[in-house]
Amino acid sequence: MGLFDFFKKEPKQRVETISNLDAEDTIDKDLFIEEVDSPSEETAMPINGNHVAVAEKSTLIDQIFDYVNQDFESRGYQDAIVQPDTHYLNENVELIKNDYQLVIDKAAYKYKEFLTELDFHITTRTSMGLTEIVQGLEAKKKITQQHLAFVEDEMKAIQANKGKVQRIKLSYTKGFKRGASALSNSFITSSNI
Repeated sequence: MGLFDFFKKEPKQRVETISNLDAEDTIDKDLFIEEVDSPSEETAMPINGNHVAVAEKSTLIDQIFDYVNQDFESRGYQDAIVQPDTHYLNENVELIKNDYQLVIDKAAYKYKEFLTELDFHITTRTSMGLTEIVQGLEAKKKITQQHLAFVEDEMKAIQANKGKVQRIKLSYTKGFKRGASALSNSFITSSNI
């Protein structure tokens, strides 16, 4: 057997060995592929004991609008069914306002913190001469400053009971009144007098 004959037979044997392996044994998919549950698209943000669905990768502005877009009228209706008391109504309106204030305060804090970090990156990347990166950072800073201005306007509107907070209060109060009215109507129609 020559040197070249030895190399000719080796690949033939290897092919047979691999084909025998495929025929006899199957390779388990779990050996190479790990299946992971995909993260949910939404997560619940606890606010005043209730969980508000908020998209995981949403911006702070999205979280503000998610809070404002809750169905406060239905919530007020359900609360009136449980306890149709004016004092209870006023306390819940104040709690809702305070929860909205917390969402706004959180956004303001995060935006200010992010602006500080952006300033650091802009300064250091400018000193390195990375002009395109700096331009991208400055664009992000401008957007963040616009969002912060919106949040600060919302803070002023909350203090003045105007804008979105007024909408939330009116919606909740309307639902509460509907719930109290429904209780009274139910009482009147159920009595046999």
